[in-house]
Amino acid sequence: MKGNEMKENTAKENITREGNAAQDYVLEITGLDYYIDDVQILKNINLKIMHGEFVGIIGPNGAGKTTLLKCINGINTPGGLVKIKNRDIGKLNEKQVAREVALMSQNTAITFPFPSIDVVLTGRYPYLGFARGESMEDYNVARKYMRYTDTLQFENREITKVSGGERQRILFAKLLTQETDLVLLDEPASNLDIAHVEQIFTYCRELCCAGKTVIAAMHDLKTASKYCPRLILLKDGEIIADGATGEVLTSENLSKAYGVNALVYRNRITGLLDVYIPGFEMRKEKKRIHIIGGGGSASGVIRQLFEMGFDISIGVLTHGDSDSACAEVFGIKRVIDKPFSGISDEAFEENVKYIKESELTILCNMPFGILNLRNLDAAAHASNLAIIEDDSPETRDFTGGEALEIYNELKRKAVVTTFARLHEVIQ
Repeated sequence: MKGNEMKENTAKENITREGNAAQDYVLEITGLDYYIDDVQILKNINLKIMHGEFVGIIGPNGAGKTTLLKCINGINTPGGLVKIKNRDIGKLNEKQVAREVALMSQNTAITFPFPSIDVVLTGRYPYLGFARGESMEDYNVARKYMRYTDTLQFENREITKVSGGERQRILFAKLLTQETDLVLLDEPASNLDIAHVEQIFTYCRELCCAGKTVIAAMHDLKTASKYCPRLILLKDGEIIADGATGEVLTSENLSKAYGVNALVYRNRITGLLDVYIPGFEMRKEKKRIHIIGGGGSASGVIRQLFEMGFDISIGVLTHGDSDSACAEVFGIKRVIDKPFSGISDEAFEENVKYIKESELTILCNMPFGILNLRNLDAAAHASNLAIIEDDSPETRDFTGGEALEIYNELKRKAVVTTFARLHEVIQ
């Protein structure tokens, strides 16, 4: 306990130091704007973050948290200036950026049965020369971080045969294997149980104490307040608060960002900030919504619909799928089938039954293979279908075009949206 308090106090000191030279900043963002087509997603973002800080980015769905992380690591090309250790990332090539900043995405779906060690080794790609494979040193680095994240026992197991939480920790080992000073995490605890949430954020604190910087986009305000000494609150692509946790997590700020009357108080048992929303009631007449997902594509949707009070079901999933684990945590009705085989007639019919009983069916931004192809056939039975399309369907089709043909036919009668705009469809 004392060790954790010392780590937290050290991290808090990082954000209160004054008069530091420019080289103390691992990240500087000036006048950052980002558009998708003609829609402005991020607006005049200005940030300075020092070495050793643990920063949480919070805000409602669609606020721009994930988009900001992708601008920091160069996936998105924004207007304005992003500097990492005083270097403009716009002037760095892909490998140079990857040696400075690593991102663990919210989407943990992996459809090919690679051995877990091979997945972790992909974190070494910034250091590999042309036509040169991994060295023994690269393997040693990968195994070091698998041991650190308690995943070395899965070294030779196929990544598709581990649980969602185990996959999350393996991907965290991959992130660490990249050995960057700046670490970006997008909802790192979304598929983890309570014990492993504690473990992941303990790792983050240790990284910060070693001088690395961690920036995490987080959904859960209580988790953010527990682990992050500094918070950045986004709404509609703008920073509306930035500072120490107690300064950002206020009733006024949460009202501005989330549109709720929130009571923020210090929990006398834990000593941590807590949030209470008085007068919240579940919907008296629950709307039935069925979700078609898998591979982690539905976890965020489940959480959002559950918190909005809808009656939810999901299928067809397999045992060990991270979406199945998420649905189980929230007590969601699930259609489960055997892994590593096509969807059975029984599971297909149960899935169709739920779809026909629902007022809305949501097809998530999931990969399609031969084994889950019948989920697309089931979606055709929906009276109202919404399709979440964050990534091009062509990149998610592993059936040689068969899935894409069914998918495009479904789009003819569906509402197509993104996860960030899903709330507009389900109100």
